[in-house]
Amino acid sequence: MFATGNVNGELYIPGKNVFINDSNPDLVIVYKVIKNHLPELLRELSKLSRNLSKEEFERIRSSSPTSNVTRAARFIYLNKTCFNGLWRVNSSGQFNVPWGKLKNPLIFDPLNLEACRKRLSGSRITVGGFSDAVKLAKKNDLVYFDPPYLPLSASANFSQYAKDAFGVSEHEELSETISKLSEKGVNVILSNSDTAESRRIFGKVLTLRQVTMNRSISAASHARTSVNEILGTNFRVKRGTEISKLKVISRSG
Repeated sequence: MFATGNVNGELYIPGKNVFINDSNPDLVIVYKVIKNHLPELLRELSKLSRNLSKEEFERIRSSSPTSNVTRAARFIYLNKTCFNGLWRVNSSGQFNVPWGKLKNPLIFDPLNLEACRKRLSGSRITVGGFSDAVKLAKKNDLVYFDPPYLPLSASANFSQYAKDAFGVSEHEELSETISKLSEKGVNVILSNSDTAESRRIFGKVLTLRQVTMNRSISAASHARTSVNEILGTNFRVKRGTEISKLKVISRSG
């Protein structure tokens, strides 16, 4: 989404045409606060940045701020000081990632957040499920889906991004939603892990390309290797673009 704000890029989308939806209410609050209350957020982040100890991390992790500004600041602080920047919650929706043991983490960059504010200007930001989020999508619109990825293995399925789980049945439902969008002439892009399951579910409705990404979530440093992911599209990709250079592993239709 932020990359499409580059007026000199392959695809530029003005802020007034941007619609952002996520199932994580804390992340949605961060977007809204950056968009509408950045000065207040910067002041709160400046306060939190004064103490980066484990004790302070655990205090903030167990806190439950009530205002949107303090909730957004807490989210950013925890993201920058927890283990691997991982956001994971339990069944009660409580953040449960341990302290990251970082020596001198950069909690926030005012210039970067200001650039984010400008990009979010004019955008619509909501929280909810994907099916409701795309109900108003129409012909020639572009929808990008970035769901919680299908696990690479049974043991890899250890995290929960939001309070409600997102498993195989939800991915099947997402595939059906993509099929309906294609019938309406809506352009779709999807990211996911490259597994037999993801190829089965999304290969029916999208052309899948393989992209190599570096993973840094694993607790063991030797396990942090490059992995393959899929990038699915339901539209014809122009030659010479970055997507066109990726290896096609499955064609729909």
